Amino acid sequence: MRTKKGNTRNPAASYLADSKAKIEAGIDILERERIKKAIISYGNRFLKRIFTQQEISSFPEKKELYFSIGFSLKEAFWKTLPSRIQKKTYFDDIEVIWKNNNPEIFLSGKKAKNIHTSLFFDEKIVMTSVMRQRKRTS
Repeated sequence: MRTKKGNTRNPAASYLADSKAKIEAGIDILERERIKKAIISYGNRFLKRIFTQQEISSFPEKKELYFSIGFSLKEAFWKTLPSRIQKKTYFDDIEVIWKNNNPEIFLSGKKAKNIHTSLFFDEKIVMTSVMRQRKRTS
């Protein structure tokens, strides 16, 4: 429904349509048991392959839950990257640093800008999403 004020159904729709920005979304769902088994089977070797020392030291607790959330956030963020950058990006290029119990994402040492993260977890799964806004190239 349209009024003189604009689109009342989704006011953001008209803004985004006219905007010079593009929204990229990445979603990841992970079974926590997979990370738990990898930690049991490979221990520090697995953790060092996936996480940097700075990431590990920033986790509020050294529990499987935080490792699962970090892994899932990395996957979700990676999905928001253009394919040409995805091909060059490895796990240790993306860092999830916890500050004040909130995860912040860094790419190649620089804090990712214009992103929004959300997460959900229960006893079995972790689900994360990352929304990244970037300027349109054309």
